[in-house]
Amino acid sequence: MPLENIVWIGGIIGLSVAVQTLAGFGFALVAMALLPLIIGLQLASSLVLIMALLSSVLLVITYRKSFEWRAIAPLGISALAMIPVGIWLIDYLPEQTALRILGGFIVLYALYDALKARFSRSSIDKRPTPWLAYPFGGLWGLMTGAYTIPGPPLAIYAASQGWGPQKLKANVPFVLATVQISTLAGHFFRGNLTAEVWKLALYSLPFFCVGLFISAKLSTRVDEKRFKQIVLIVLSCIGFKLLFG
Repeated sequence: MPLENIVWIGGIIGLSVAVQTLAGFGFALVAMALLPLIIGLQLASSLVLIMALLSSVLLVITYRKSFEWRAIAPLGISALAMIPVGIWLIDYLPEQTALRILGGFIVLYALYDALKARFSRSSIDKRPTPWLAYPFGGLWGLMTGAYTIPGPPLAIYAASQGWGPQKLKANVPFVLATVQISTLAGHFFRGNLTAEVWKLALYSLPFFCVGLFISAKLSTRVDEKRFKQIVLIVLSCIGFKLLFG
């Protein structure tokens, strides 16, 4: 692979982890919105899964003392059940169709995140409904298996339960890492974790560390609300490009 492509891939990984650190979301969204344009959907999905797992493990270490298994168990169990379906889906769908579905998910998530702040909390926010964990967990597993993008279902479910940022950060990373490990195993048995994927992961690691370092330094200086707005605009543009490109 040309050096220029490796730099672009590493740069996207570094940007993705920076977005995750500064905005609190978006590693897989940003990476999966951009990487398929360079290396294709299948390779991008496997690479992002490896790097996203690394990011999740770091969050697990940071918030390990605040984890509440009962709050997240139904979500994780449903997700694990649907991961094989997502992996099968991405293997057998035509890539152009899969990219358009991915673009649609990105646009819908950006629209959801942009609109949610405009409405006051509904009755569903005031009265948590744990049964929603099953459909949203299933969708989470499906999207993780197919696109390595757990963000949209997780964000919507957390909002429906009235979770604040601290509860979200405390509960999600552990089960997210568990789901990602299961998905990684599925990709391994499908033969998707090729030598090229691991080489790209190794090449991307320095960029990952640089993005993490820079974003940690900038975290106290950046207006998070404005930064999220910029990220959502960029993601919307990329999503429309995948959807109609």
